[in-house]
Amino acid sequence: MRIDADCHISSRAPEQGISVDELLRRLDALGVDRAVCWPMVSYTKEMANDNRAINEGYKAHPDRIIPFGGVNPLTGFDAARDELKRCIEEYGVKGVKLNGARDGYYIDDPKLSLPLVEMIAEAGIVLAFHCGANDFEKTHPFRIAKISDMFPDLNIMIVHMGGSGQPTLHDAVIEFAAKYPKWYLIDSEADYRKVLVALDRLGSERVCYGSDTPFCPTRFEFGLRQVWYQDLSEDDRAKVMGGNMARLLGLA
Repeated sequence: MRIDADCHISSRAPEQGISVDELLRRLDALGVDRAVCWPMVSYTKEMANDNRAINEGYKAHPDRIIPFGGVNPLTGFDAARDELKRCIEEYGVKGVKLNGARDGYYIDDPKLSLPLVEMIAEAGIVLAFHCGANDFEKTHPFRIAKISDMFPDLNIMIVHMGGSGQPTLHDAVIEFAAKYPKWYLIDSEADYRKVLVALDRLGSERVCYGSDTPFCPTRFEFGLRQVWYQDLSEDDRAKVMGGNMARLLGLA
């Protein structure tokens, strides 16, 4: 099973971003079976509408769309908490993504973020974090490590594996990931040389393919992975290109 672990859906497509139907067209062209989908952006405070669009796409295509929710506590903590509850209880999301870099908060903030993380952990779903130097302090992997210490049973997706922005945080992510076995590194925006280091140090079970659609061209990112992973065994390629994500989300 091929799974793209990093796709953004917008309720404002096609003016801003892409719809579920457009995403499926791109996946079909590449022979990709399923996609992890989370909201596009929250600058316009349209997060709830994006979550709803993903839920509608999931209901229409339950065998293709893997729904993740998104919340931004800076648009109002009570509203974020209520939206998270809706994502978990009504939409049945497989996980939730928090993006402190884009939205402007520390991901381990005890008032803004940690209460939401606790809700995600109690629900037994996956937590995804944007991680990169485009906001070095707010999303640094040492903050994710603190969260893993507080919630040791929580599975965490490290989106971009520290590669968003310069200088990258790849080395720190890989070093922490060696300590925290419930971290799964998503290779979108990552330097391929560091991805290969991660594979060598952590094994093929901990790295997952993600395109960062539509911020990066889907077919271009998919094509690059055929080069990056050409020296892996067939079994290891299958894990990275979807098997690991299927196992993590209980789809295998």
